Amino acid sequence: MDTSESSLALGVFCGFSTGPSDRYVQAATELGAGLAARGHQLVYGAGGAGLMGAVARGAAEGGAPILGVIPEFLRAKEMNDHLPPQQIVLTEDLLERKRVMIDRADAFVALPGGYGTLDEVLEVVSMAALGQDVGPLVLLDVDDDWLPLLNYVERLQGRGFVRDAGILRVARTPEQALDMVAPTSAGALALAGDPQGKQAAS
Repeated sequence: MDTSESSLALGVFCGFSTGPSDRYVQAATELGAGLAARGHQLVYGAGGAGLMGAVARGAAEGGAPILGVIPEFLRAKEMNDHLPPQQIVLTEDLLERKRVMIDRADAFVALPGGYGTLDEVLEVVSMAALGQDVGPLVLLDVDDDWLPLLNYVERLQGRGFVRDAGILRVARTPEQALDMVAPTSAGALALAGDPQGKQAAS
């Protein structure tokens, strides 16, 4: 998928929790603000709390268009949550939500989250590993949250179950994550010679 265009639909996977420190909400807010500053659209899970709410508010304050995708049963539970202005797509279940988000996004950034975030990340990674044109995915690490997953994937690769562990790329800051999924001129120079994002993961 071509991510060289100036404007992308950027799918963000993240948790409904705020995480163990203020750094997580700060990273999510900066990611939303950063994608807005670059002229991108946010595609996310239509949550108003936790990291979901933080990334959406950051994007909305920067004027980014937002597409929120949520199953009807979750929307009914979260009707009282404050959502920034956005287009809402209601789905029948979590599987349809995941499919709509993947279909509507050009690239993906994943902040830490729970089972749902892991499911979304691994779906995109599996599609990429099978050669599907799904767009790049970058894991935005706040405090080594993704390290256990990366270590496990390396073990799988060592045992012959995974062929390309390099599909999982890591950024340490929202700016790095945005540069890795859609490089600007400055970002492309910063990542020159490092297509797998290894500098960001060090």
